Amino acid sequence: MKVLILSSLDDPHAKAVVELLGQMNVEVDLFKLNDFFDACEISYQLGTKEPQCVLETKQKKMDMNAYQSIWYRRPGNIRAPSFIEPWIGRMVENEARSAMDGVFRSLTCTWVNYPPANSACTDKLWQLQKAQKVELKIPETLVTNKPQLVREFYESCDGNVIYKLIGELSNQAVPNNETPRGIPTLTLRKEDLPFLHQVEYAPHLFQRRIKKAFDLRVTIVGEELFCTRIHSQEGIGKVDWRHDYTVLMDEFELPHEIAKKCFALTKSLDLNYGAIDLVLTDDEDYIFLEINCGGQYLWVEQTTKQPISRSIARLLIGDLAPLIRVPITA
Repeated sequence: MKVLILSSLDDPHAKAVVELLGQMNVEVDLFKLNDFFDACEISYQLGTKEPQCVLETKQKKMDMNAYQSIWYRRPGNIRAPSFIEPWIGRMVENEARSAMDGVFRSLTCTWVNYPPANSACTDKLWQLQKAQKVELKIPETLVTNKPQLVREFYESCDGNVIYKLIGELSNQAVPNNETPRGIPTLTLRKEDLPFLHQVEYAPHLFQRRIKKAFDLRVTIVGEELFCTRIHSQEGIGKVDWRHDYTVLMDEFELPHEIAKKCFALTKSLDLNYGAIDLVLTDDEDYIFLEINCGGQYLWVEQTTKQPISRSIARLLIGDLAPLIRVPITA
């Protein structure tokens, strides 16, 4: 049995799963797309007497059709070397990406997760639509570049409004020397209203601020679910719990109907792994915020002792049933 992890041992999540797979006597290869031009050769043949799909590095020859499963765990990005003419570099880089996309689409192994599904899942508006279809409650949401609509939304929500980025990749535009790196969920304050004209520069995502009792992180691995209750209102992360990991976090039993909807959402997005953020209100309503197809989970495992790494290892070796066996988008 062979498993491919598109990551490196520099990632603690990958390292934890590699160690568990080693204990299970499973052969594991690791590869990062960053290394494509530095140390990789590709041989992909179709319509020949000996079709093949092989990647060769300095350390290993990898038959891509030999893997039972692939964990697409922070695989890195293909970056072309410098050329005298920048357009040549862009063309070469695009050719390499197209080649790897073709390789990935040709494989019918178990993916955690299938790359096109990961890409689609980064669209927060798509997530919200999918969540509604499986009957998860979502916050009232407005996306617009019209300042007047924002003002009207603010008034209709009695001033209880938050702002967040629409696209996950937008955070990568923030310079490395900025603190914090990235833009968290923020409240829209009364003192911000005189500056609403800035909304004209780009579409913005606004939502009614939900009064929280707790935040919940629901981690789905195949047909297993782990839920963690985050006592976010006891710390400084009342709006965005990621600001404060010092608050109490404990294992939480999600009601069967909500768990069922979380599985339905993850499956509808063609994912075998997903980290879902929910809010539990004082009225015991469960509100969906978003799902991260590659969300970090070690902090959950270390804090609550829920065996998520072991479940990922079991999913990769076929000991745990996947939600998606062959990607429906293939």
